Amino acid sequence: MTVVFFILLIIQLGASVTFLLSLAKLNLLQVWQLLVVAAVVVLLFAINFCLLVVRKKGKIAKFIAVLLSIAVIVGSFFGIKYVRQATSFIETATGAEYETQTYKVLSLKSSAYTEVSMLARQHVGFLKSNPNLDNTHAALKNVVDYKNYDYDDLVSLVAALYDHDSAAVVLNDSYLDYLSEDTDSTFVDDTRVIYEFEVRADTPDLRQAVDVTAEPFAVYLSGSDSRGAITQTARSDVNIVAVVNPKTARILLISIPRDYYVQLHGTTGNKDKLTHAGIYGIEMSKNTIEDLLGIKINYTVKVGFQTVIKVVDALGGIDIDSDQALKLQGGKCVFNEGLNKDVNSTCALAFARERYSYASGDRHRGQNQQQIIEKIIAKMSDPHYAVRWSQILDAAKGSFETSMTYDEITSFARVELASLRHWSVESIQLDGSGAMLPTYSMGSQKLYVMIPNQATVDAAKAKILEYTTSSGSGSSDSGSNSGSTSGTNK
Repeated sequence: MTVVFFILLIIQLGASVTFLLSLAKLNLLQVWQLLVVAAVVVLLFAINFCLLVVRKKGKIAKFIAVLLSIAVIVGSFFGIKYVRQATSFIETATGAEYETQTYKVLSLKSSAYTEVSMLARQHVGFLKSNPNLDNTHAALKNVVDYKNYDYDDLVSLVAALYDHDSAAVVLNDSYLDYLSEDTDSTFVDDTRVIYEFEVRADTPDLRQAVDVTAEPFAVYLSGSDSRGAITQTARSDVNIVAVVNPKTARILLISIPRDYYVQLHGTTGNKDKLTHAGIYGIEMSKNTIEDLLGIKINYTVKVGFQTVIKVVDALGGIDIDSDQALKLQGGKCVFNEGLNKDVNSTCALAFARERYSYASGDRHRGQNQQQIIEKIIAKMSDPHYAVRWSQILDAAKGSFETSMTYDEITSFARVELASLRHWSVESIQLDGSGAMLPTYSMGSQKLYVMIPNQATVDAAKAKILEYTTSSGSGSSDSGSNSGSTSGTNK
């Protein structure tokens, strides 16, 4: 046996063993499936060893063996790449230990305060409702020795700056987004950012673990409007509870409007928009929804808006059904009434965020968001798009965060890969009526909110009970009072 043949066999053996170890770590195959793959690897190595070592087989046999060996090596390296990519994605999504809040120090453009150092011994305003107020003070005190004053609400804080009672104010990015997008205030135009800093807070364990391969479980999906890192707290513009019954392969999606007027968990006084719960962290959103629906949420999933863009790009676009003609993004995104084929990422995101074009506003946006999730799941489930999984994982990495553990995700996926079942997805939406009321987060200023329609909440509770029973039996009728309902097979 020549040195070249020997080196080729060693490389093949090393690549094959590394691939098997990576596959075992990913934990997506049943034991018998892993053993089959191992047997194939051993068989190919044995064949190549015999053909390359036994010289009397001739040059043709050795040529075939060399090609086969190279093919095994190349295949193993690609397999290692994809498996490690999947492993890294899951580890990144499940490894979050903290949330971050980004704060900006703002002064009036008309004032003399142009640098944070100029705030020494000056009054600086903060919001009392900030759950990390002590940490926020500590972080800024490391930079400048100011005199702090904590205000009860946003209106009072902003007024203090305009009245020059405070030289500067400190606001979470989410409040600035609100002031620039959802009000007629000129605050953002009137102020300058003189300093920016980040505060970290440890993320509590939000899991209420069950055997996800056999027991029904509920997942809270939060669609953050943050343009920053997925760890950053922000308003939660998408709020969906997915009730999964692995015994019956059925999923119930409950969409809750962002403006739903609810009592934030653990607070007193004014209720607030559900979207504002996200400012205080995903735990607040989860606990508030549990209070609303009387449900135990087992896991949370947080997705950034930018994920929608990246994943849709990786899928080569998705098909979207629109019940009316739309022109979004300044006319760049044109939707015809009916089916719109291969909608690109930018337009899919615009469709997911649009509410002003609809008479029902945020209610309709919730339906659109559910549709996009279903379309993405459907396309990702199509075997024809398996070759794009590498791009999909690359696109979604860093924009997805869950309280599920690595073992829970891989165990659930392993069972489903073994069964290859068709899942039934039913979608319902909570409803309500619009009103202008003060909120916990923004104080006395009246904002548009949606007063919950208790009939739709009660109907959702009944549906949850249906899906979480041991049998999970029941028809997916759409005749309830829970808003629009649709059933599709995935």
